[in-house]
Amino acid sequence: MAIYAISDLHGCKDEFDQMLKKIRFSEYDYMWIIGDVCDRGRHSIALLQEIMSHSNMHLIYGNHDLWLSRYAQALIDAKKGTAPYPQSIDFQTWICFNGGNLTADEFMDLPIQECYDIKLYLENRILFQRLEYSGRHYLMIHAGLEEHCHRNTIMESVPEQELLWSHIGIDDNPFPDTVMIVGHTPTFLYGRQYENRILKSEHNLIHIDCGCVYGRTLGCIRLNDMQEFYVPSSCKYLKV
Repeated sequence: MAIYAISDLHGCKDEFDQMLKKIRFSEYDYMWIIGDVCDRGRHSIALLQEIMSHSNMHLIYGNHDLWLSRYAQALIDAKKGTAPYPQSIDFQTWICFNGGNLTADEFMDLPIQECYDIKLYLENRILFQRLEYSGRHYLMIHAGLEEHCHRNTIMESVPEQELLWSHIGIDDNPFPDTVMIVGHTPTFLYGRQYENRILKSEHNLIHIDCGCVYGRTLGCIRLNDMQEFYVPSSCKYLKV
């Protein structure tokens, strides 16, 4: 049995499928997807449905996944013709400036029952996950910790906004005996020396968003031995 972590797929289904082949992912393995399956890429819904079909793939919420969950019912109502599209600033921010238009269009092309299946799946996701494996403690969060970055933090008390949106520093792990794995901020934003690779800090903090949707690479890490795997991006380059 192998345990893998990956994040920020952003609709890059081809790269994800290549990664599964590269690591020889099987029914005996586990994959933790640390947020942001959706938006910016062109196959967010197909990718989400693929993940849903595997009982050994587990999604931790990212901010983009939350957007889809937040507006899934409104999109269904618009599809059924029972209500207009939302007019809120938040909805427009998602659709117009964060790649939500591609996700929404793909969602709206589904049969109604499949829309409801996705809505229900996203309503039951989690914001963080603790694991203990081979004597090591792990904490997986999409964005990390910012205001609550201290060793006495009680994770259940951390606001959703922080877990989904924080821009964590390279070494901002408040738990010295825990390996914290985060996504959200592409590693190349921490410096050109981190381009196209997973960033492992000196303080047990691992950044695994390698910026696939921005034309870099898709990174994946195996917790059993901390081996890293990479698939080159075929996505058209997008600005952050």
